[in-house]
Amino acid sequence: MKKLSAALFAAAAITTFGLQSAATAAEAGSQGNVSVKGWPTGCKNGKYQKQLGGYTAMGWYAECRNSNGGHYKATIICRPFDGGSDVYRDAPVWKSSGKSIVFCPESSIRLEGGIKERAH
Repeated sequence: MKKLSAALFAAAAITTFGLQSAATAAEAGSQGNVSVKGWPTGCKNGKYQKQLGGYTAMGWYAECRNSNGGHYKATIICRPFDGGSDVYRDAPVWKSSGKSIVFCPESSIRLEGGIKERAH
């Protein structure tokens, strides 16, 4: 009987707090403000290259106009000239403004790139 009472009390508490949380989330989202979600908007990304002496570094850039509290970074897939497995690289820092840039290792070629986003 004691276990049943404890289980019922826990279920009632979870239901009560769960409903309050759902009501709060619906209220915040119903205002139509995109920044509530915290995802970057107005993003673009593309090929990027830079001359380093006699070597052209192949890279990828990502940039967003509005971070809305979120972050983004560039990501790239590179293939070594001598074969072997493709190399996957992300820019080391999550950005909330400005350009995020990542480069392929030397002796490799850029295959594809993109942008990673997160809401925090």
